[in-house]
Amino acid sequence: MRQKFYPLLLVFLLAACSSQPPKETQIENARHEQIYLQIGGQQTAKDGKLAIIQHGLASNMTHPAVQAAKQAFIDNGYLVITFDSRYSLGKSGGGVADVRLGTFVDDLQTVVDWARKQDFYTEPLALAGHSLGGAAVLQYAAKYPAQVGILVPITPVVSGQKWEDACMTYMSDFCRKWKKDGTYRYQNEDISYQTLEDAKNFDALKLAPKITADVLLVGAQNDIIIAPQDIRELYASFPGKKQLAEILQSGHNFEDARNQKDLSNAIGNFLQQPK
Repeated sequence: MRQKFYPLLLVFLLAACSSQPPKETQIENARHEQIYLQIGGQQTAKDGKLAIIQHGLASNMTHPAVQAAKQAFIDNGYLVITFDSRYSLGKSGGGVADVRLGTFVDDLQTVVDWARKQDFYTEPLALAGHSLGGAAVLQYAAKYPAQVGILVPITPVVSGQKWEDACMTYMSDFCRKWKKDGTYRYQNEDISYQTLEDAKNFDALKLAPKITADVLLVGAQNDIIIAPQDIRELYASFPGKKQLAEILQSGHNFEDARNQKDLSNAIGNFLQQPK
């Protein structure tokens, strides 16, 4: 009996040591602005399993979409970095009124550059991002295709123009007032319409042909912020290995536990597919 027990105990201890509670740290960009991040999952990324996940507009790394994605990557043996972008509702500081897609892309670049100096760094990376963070990871993967092996945009901004079109279609009164006033108030922060206007310089449909990563594009059936038809149009633009997952009965933010489980399962199933 004792001889059987010790091997089982060893297996348990190895499994328990394979992942750790998230480590928290702050890094700085070139302007000495701080970005707060967490490292979770496997102790190392020696098997080529490093994932970086970015949240969306007026959000932070605790967002349900980020956490669902993080769990899927951890369950599949990844070291996972999540972070609070500047000008958001996290710990990195800065008012939301100043956020732009460009600041999101800059923050993602800062995190990747920092990770590159760590002993766990490996390429190609897995990148995931929700909403505006989805646009950021799309832009990064198009600019550095050799660095990104897996790409998971989750209800991403497809283009600034399509974002505005969906807003005007599904939330016309709100959107027209937002555009007229220039801002709207959310959790004691002002969200500027200039964030949307600035995103009109971005068009993922033009970037998609440059992306060589395996792509899981995630949409939400009841999304009124990023229209499902725009997600399907983006999916058609990717030239390589790709998969489309539409989370049924879910809005843009994957509000309930069922939505989050379905999202995590979709990502997990994609990661488990043969290369």
